[in-house]
Amino acid sequence: MLFAKIALSLASLAAGVSAAQNEFHLKTVSSSPSKNNLYVEAYHTGAGLADAVLTTSSSAAGKFYLNETYLQMDIGQEFTYGFELGGATNYAGWEFVEVNAGQGISGFVVENNHVVWNETEFSGWLACDWWHGAPQLFWTVAYENFTYPSSCSPVQLTQAFLSS
Repeated sequence: MLFAKIALSLASLAAGVSAAQNEFHLKTVSSSPSKNNLYVEAYHTGAGLADAVLTTSSSAAGKFYLNETYLQMDIGQEFTYGFELGGATNYAGWEFVEVNAGQGISGFVVENNHVVWNETEFSGWLACDWWHGAPQLFWTVAYENFTYPSSCSPVQLTQAFLSS
């Protein structure tokens, strides 16, 4: 029993060290000046719940890492926070992005220096002036034909690696 606890503690420590060495900020690239060069941060909405919003401050930005294909945020605690993408259920063409307690959903990869969700329904990221007083991150649904609001702009997410 003691051996199992020690092994589990060492595995957790190793995972944390590995994540710290590969941490990055998620940074937007957009043709819209108001949505370009912004960083993803978590906006607290409840216990273990947060919306992904965008900030100009790299010091306020979340520290993310890929754990296999899970996009996770290091909050400096022993439990995990992961990217959650709202289900494509409202026919609007875009859905919420959250950073919630837990592992999150799988399927994130880096393609051509951009972080994407490698699922057929994903067609990109959208940054919108929404209700938190900061631009909010959404994902767009590939099979929905829609016109996004004028406060929104398509963005790409790149990795801005943290220096050690």
